[in-house]
This record gives sequence, C-alpha cells and structure tokens, in this order.
Amino acid sequence: MKNWPPPWTNTNANLNDKPTGEIGTLQRVAKHTSIENGLFVWIEYRGSSYVAAMYFDDLAFCHIMRRILDSHIGMSIQEIGDLDLSFTL
Repeated sequence: MKNWPPPWTNTNANLNDKPTGEIGTLQRVAKHTSIENGLFVWIEYRGSSYVAAMYFDDLAFCHIMRRILDSHIGMSIQEIGDLDLSFTL
C-alpha cells in the first residue's frame, strides 16, 4: 500500500467527501496511539478539515517522516510531496 498521497477522510462525518491527491495544507501530525508505526495527518482543504492515516514498515522511517511532516506544518501537501527525501535512504 502506498502512503503518498494518503486517502483523505472528512472529519465532519461526511463519508462521501473524500478528495484525492496532493491537496490542501498540512495542519497537524500525530503518532498513532495504538500502532507505533502509524501517523495521522490533518489537512485543511476548501474550508474543510480532513484526516488520513499513514503506516510504515520501518519504525525508524516512521519517526523520520513524523519529524519531516512536523517541520512542514502550514505547507501545501503538494509542496511536501515534492520534497527530496533521498537522504532518508
């Protein structure tokens, strides 16, 4: 399963509102409370809030991604998707 861009879900319980792609602005990142290799990411897009879950096979890479995402709060998801992450390999 690919992680980027993650599948977005509207936080206002509108289950039919699921935009796709590198959309919106990153608002928040949090560690999944029960799955140590998971992250939740929140975005704002067209006046609505959306959340997505991202899971990683490698726990160390999950921690790296959290730090990267945390340092880009307020940036567009498209700009984050364009970041050069080759240094993480």
